[in-house]
Amino acid sequence: MATLALMAGIWLLTGERQSPSEDSASGQRLFPGLEQVLDDIRRIRVEHSGTVYDVVKAGDQWQLQDKGGYPVLFERVKPMLLGIALLEKVEPKTDRPKNYARLGVQEPAVDTANTRIELYTMADNPVASLIVGGVQAGLITGGKDGIYARVSGQPRAWLVAGHLDLAEKPVDWVDRQFTHIKPKTVKRVTIIQPDGSRLVVEKSRQGAPSYTVMNLPEGAALKQGVEVNTLARGLAALKMDDVFVHNAIHLAESAAVTAVFETWDGLRITAHTLKQDKKTLVWLDTSMTAQATPARLHARLDGWVYQIPNARADRLRMRLDDLVESSVAE
Repeated sequence: MATLALMAGIWLLTGERQSPSEDSASGQRLFPGLEQVLDDIRRIRVEHSGTVYDVVKAGDQWQLQDKGGYPVLFERVKPMLLGIALLEKVEPKTDRPKNYARLGVQEPAVDTANTRIELYTMADNPVASLIVGGVQAGLITGGKDGIYARVSGQPRAWLVAGHLDLAEKPVDWVDRQFTHIKPKTVKRVTIIQPDGSRLVVEKSRQGAPSYTVMNLPEGAALKQGVEVNTLARGLAALKMDDVFVHNAIHLAESAAVTAVFETWDGLRITAHTLKQDKKTLVWLDTSMTAQATPARLHARLDGWVYQIPNARADRLRMRLDDLVESSVAE
């Protein structure tokens, strides 16, 4: 979202004389009465940088409609809805389209950084639509942000007071950390390449300080500075850049590298990673011993493919050859 740093010059840039009735609107809500219907909101439509997507409420759960119903954090929904409802007019600004871009309140497009937010209640009844432009943090007395905004379809732009924690991309609405397997709980890691070659590291006992490469070839030595222990961190605090429905995306699964993590309490989680279309994709399977159930973890991961930072894939795709320095000549 664009930030306009030079606030003092805005009046000169958009300086049109306002009518007394517009001046007297200072302190009024941008959307009077919206606060009373927030519980009825069922759909949020966001338009940003040429992308349009919907966040919808299904039962008690907010979801990303275009991501197969992936769960959304209510902690993202509530403050955003309340923030829009509490926006207060401070000062009327331009009503001339030629000046909209200076405030960031022009119609959103691929090459603009502003955002349109639309709110709908049951029966898809629209109750609010605004274009959010430039923001100056803490500009207004009391610590509120100064925000340039325009109600969609209306010519007048406004400087409003409030706070909007805008989620611009679909992934901004979700818990980006989708799995966290603590390294100290990992007993064994087995990484299997598409050609069948393996790398196996394991701890001799729970609480042991280091992992051992179990299939190090005879006469081979590890490269200087190699940290075998880092392989146990492959699924620690793993965060996504994007998420896809598994059965809705084409995957060259035969080219995937498989990393199997086994914990001391019986959890077995398998991560399949694939480099495809300049992205690193991962999908996970879980199982456990009869003494425990992976129901919550399985429900969280089943049916989804996550895009992760390329750098995080290294620990999930390591080859034995990547660790070996040399071997004794015959």
